[in-house]
Amino acid sequence: MAQTTSHISPAPPSAYERLAIDKQTLALDALSQLTWQFAKQPDFHHLIDILLLTISGQFTVAHAFASVQDPRSSVEKSYFIGTGRLKANDLLSAIGKPEEHVEYFLSHPGPCRVEDMDRSGIGAELADTLSDRRIMLIAPLVYGSRLIGIAGLGEKVTNTPFEDSDIDLLGTLANTVTPFVANSFLFMEIAHLNAWYLEILNSVRQGVYVFGPDNRLKQMNTEGQAILSNTLPYDIQNRSVLGCSIESVFEDSVFPGWSRRLLKARKTDRVASAHSLVAKGADTERIYNVRVSVMCQDDDADLDLIITLDDITAQKESEQRLFDLEKFADKGVMASSIAHDLNNFLALIMGGTELAQMNLKRGKIEKVESSLEKLKSNAGKMERFTAGLMDYTRLNTSKAPNDLNTVITDVLSFMTSQKKMQRIVINTDLAQRLPSFEMDSDQIAQLMLNLLNNAADAIAEADHDEGVITVSTSGNGDNVRLSIADNGIGIVPETREKMFKHHFTTKKSGHGYGLVTCGTIIRNHGVEFDIESEQNVGTTFTFDFPTNYSKSEEDESE
Repeated sequence: MAQTTSHISPAPPSAYERLAIDKQTLALDALSQLTWQFAKQPDFHHLIDILLLTISGQFTVAHAFASVQDPRSSVEKSYFIGTGRLKANDLLSAIGKPEEHVEYFLSHPGPCRVEDMDRSGIGAELADTLSDRRIMLIAPLVYGSRLIGIAGLGEKVTNTPFEDSDIDLLGTLANTVTPFVANSFLFMEIAHLNAWYLEILNSVRQGVYVFGPDNRLKQMNTEGQAILSNTLPYDIQNRSVLGCSIESVFEDSVFPGWSRRLLKARKTDRVASAHSLVAKGADTERIYNVRVSVMCQDDDADLDLIITLDDITAQKESEQRLFDLEKFADKGVMASSIAHDLNNFLALIMGGTELAQMNLKRGKIEKVESSLEKLKSNAGKMERFTAGLMDYTRLNTSKAPNDLNTVITDVLSFMTSQKKMQRIVINTDLAQRLPSFEMDSDQIAQLMLNLLNNAADAIAEADHDEGVITVSTSGNGDNVRLSIADNGIGIVPETREKMFKHHFTTKKSGHGYGLVTCGTIIRNHGVEFDIESEQNVGTTFTFDFPTNYSKSEEDESE
């Protein structure tokens, strides 16, 4: 007799089961939408609020609460959200924080009716607290081995009791929500770090560009965007450069040869490198100090190429002006030396003239008369020539509002590289928010150059193992003070009175030109100065610049 095999088809889900499945599907779909919203706008307090409203909606309850803590935080920071009459409740917000609460919920991890809670020990106290506030269901949020929160639901709007299916659904939602909430803390921390990182990038004055391994622009700060906006021939707001190749960002028509050098640095340098490169804008050229660094993994695979641009156009212009001032000083020294030699020669001529006059008295008129006129004529020409050479050292003053600290910084950046400064430490103490005033910045720079050179010479003469020059500034509404101190050989008291006078010098081979120039600059700016010095200890020059100085007609005539 043949055996027959019967196939029993599973019974279709009941209406009750279909309703439970539909509720879970709707709840999980709502959580999926919430995840997407949170990724776009990571506001954790708002997240918990929406989560609670979503869960409340699934169970048609008007009163619910949730208390959540960051599972990674050593300092427990909690978020409490309540709806309906539970919006603010200190007792509910404290549930889950004490150690005995944690132990209870970790030993009873599933959701349950409050009336079914374990009434032994702390469970009875918790159940009473929840019952007093008409909480019907309670669900611990357990992540790994940590309790990160508690959720509770009040009575249904329909006043119907919670079914077993409701408890199962709450368990499903709790299991889904808990890792989402825990990861949301991490996501929010990363978002805050990213915002902090961008804030730091935007606070620096250099342009910063980050290119990925594919050499396409991933990120730039606001200064970097400003550099491109002021240089590129198109509006980068309307034509975004993010995602563009390095050749497109630093195109050759504006940044000649940049992309080739930057890509070469990626392949060869592996460490920070710097170059001075020129960018040719529509109306002007800018000079940038370009630094390149390549981020690498342990396997030597390329990560990001970091490029920073520092506009050093003004610095280069200042260096050029200082170089021109030094050349001017050299020419002045030469002119003054020539004038000195010619004056000596003139003394001989004048002596010859006097001899000729003596011969006249002796009656030898015919021998000396002709030569005497020639001597006088040539003497006059040489004297006018000497005066012309001396006039070369006069300074024309052109003033504009400027910051003394800026001039000092430019001069020091130029001076520190000089050979005579190699054994000298230059310290600065520059006051912040120094009031600006009308000055000829080139003349002030020349004053600084002369004084620093003299300080270096005084230190060399003292033969210190290490020389020290200190430059400081201070100011108020009426005056700005500049002090330059050195530990050189010092100045004797009788010499100080002659400083900045015509052709006075303490140097054996000097001619006094530098101090004469300093005196002219001081008079041009109405400066009051003081000199403190001690032999073999050092000298301090102090200059007080009036912030509202105007040169009088009497001064102009001097």
